[in-house]
Formats: sequence, structure tokens, C-alpha cells
Amino acid sequence: VDTVGAGDGFAVGVISALLENLSLAQAVQRGNWIGSRAVQSRGDMEGLPTRAELNQFSTAA
Repeated sequence: VDTVGAGDGFAVGVISALLENLSLAQAVQRGNWIGSRAVQSRGDMEGLPTRAELNQFSTAA
């Protein structure tokens, strides 16, 4: 829909996962997931997950 924010979403996912002491593979997986969400909506931040959604993703992965 809109590629704005994909790179930022990826970076946020990777950095936040590494700060939570997740593995590099988990960090990249989170970054990919957040980046993919960013391109599914219009705008920079509208597709970014809430903390609750992030927690759901983390437990599902």
C-alpha cells in the first residue's frame, strides 16, 4: 500500500529485539514482521504494532 516506514519498522524491530536480548535471527524476524506491517497501511507509523500485538507475535513465533 505504502512503502514509507518499511525501513524504519525493520530497524525498530531489530533494535528492540536486540535490546530485549533476543537472538539475531529473532531480531531479524521481528524486523521483517514490523516492516511488512508498515507497508500494509498508509503513513509512516500507522502500521506499527502496539505492544500487545508485539507480545502476541513474540509468543506465536
